[in-house]
Amino acid sequence: MPPSAEGPPRGQQSAPRPRPRPRPRPLACYRLPVPRQYLRTLSDQILQAQKPLKVLRAINWEPAVLERFFKHGARELPRPEYPPLDFEPERKAREFARLRRTIRGRNPVEELLRRKCDEFAALARLLGARGTRRFYEISRRLYGDPRDRFPDHDADNLAIARLWAARPRARDEEPTLSAEEAAVQVADLCNPLLGGHVKVAVKARLTANAAAGATRIALRKGARFSERQVRALAHHEGLWHVLTSMNGLRQPILPVLGVGLPRATESQEGGGIVAEYLTGNITDERYIELGERTIAIDMAARGADFLEVYRYLLARFPPQKAAQMSERVFRGGVLEGGAPFTKDAAYQRGYCRTFNFLRAAIEQRDLDLVRAFLAGKMGVDDAELVRDLIDEGICVGPTFLPEWFIDIDRLNATCTHSVTMNRFSLPSVSRYYAARRKAGRDRGRRPAAPAGRVRDLADSEERPASSPRDAGDEGDVE
Repeated sequence: MPPSAEGPPRGQQSAPRPRPRPRPRPLACYRLPVPRQYLRTLSDQILQAQKPLKVLRAINWEPAVLERFFKHGARELPRPEYPPLDFEPERKAREFARLRRTIRGRNPVEELLRRKCDEFAALARLLGARGTRRFYEISRRLYGDPRDRFPDHDADNLAIARLWAARPRARDEEPTLSAEEAAVQVADLCNPLLGGHVKVAVKARLTANAAAGATRIALRKGARFSERQVRALAHHEGLWHVLTSMNGLRQPILPVLGVGLPRATESQEGGGIVAEYLTGNITDERYIELGERTIAIDMAARGADFLEVYRYLLARFPPQKAAQMSERVFRGGVLEGGAPFTKDAAYQRGYCRTFNFLRAAIEQRDLDLVRAFLAGKMGVDDAELVRDLIDEGICVGPTFLPEWFIDIDRLNATCTHSVTMNRFSLPSVSRYYAARRKAGRDRGRRPAAPAGRVRDLADSEERPASSPRDAGDEGDVE
């Protein structure tokens, strides 16, 4: 690939290359004209109706819950109490059902709005089912299951989680910064790229170390961070979650993009990890934690209670960290097992699908598709539609851009590295070096081979023709 997706540097000559075929002009989204004010009104009504649906605020535990857990020797199940909801769940679900019935058109945009009404109705029922097994069933429909397979590849989400969990531990992650110090640094990193609109606060009632709203980031009081973790938080929470919220809420006709199109959570959480990776602010410690979260959800879904999950994580993390990770699994669900909160199982699918989406778009020199993906909160499968809506003037491109997209030359180089290494099968390369090591040991125990002898297979990375397992590039690890 050239150093820039838009062509060679000015003033330099380059060999001619085939021009990519022009993208066919998209079909209009509507067979009949639909007033734009009608779409804006629907979007505003959805935004207004969803305001009370604060999922994490409704299911996070008070700090005293884990304090009591440790006070009793970490031998008894925690007993969280959830705050009362300021809405009646079934009434709120019926409100979204009524709103859905007012969406009359048969076109992609109105179909998305109908699906969003369905998703918000399910969220209302999810919160109404806190502490029951129904909570888990709704959670699976909204966020997926640890064992879900990928829709675009024959890959196993749980297998990727286990791969991440088995990576080597990070060695230089010293948490030297308090939450208050980290908050100042996160704001300093985010605000130059977000117009100074981001507020960063420190709060006690958080399960995660950080969380983001539309324009605010909260860090957990008492948490400590390394310098790299602070930069990762800035790019994940601020320059991804907040950035896509702000771009979406600035849409003139569909500001519902600020809270997300249907099933946006997968790409939102996975995209945040991709942002950490593309800016060089991730270590294997992060992958390990994300993998173990998904494994813990799978354990709970199959009957493990809070204590069993906690003891499993305790072998890998300090007690406080293991308890907080267990809380993420069981908040809102059933602590006796069988009904966890599955949102954290979306990270593996989201990471892999978002990164594959980005490298496919960049390989096709289709930066407009990536820009459309940044115009709000959406799944990768909806970016093509949003790009078409930008072409039609229904949506607008992003106001704010993440650092990894601004530095397009580095992004192109990352894609070049990825597509280059895809040509090689890592199991084949590993067997090649294993064969060389074995041949070296054997040569130490026998006379040298005569000159002119045919090369040993160990001196070549070529794959033997009789090895069908290596056919193609399926299953490569980069």
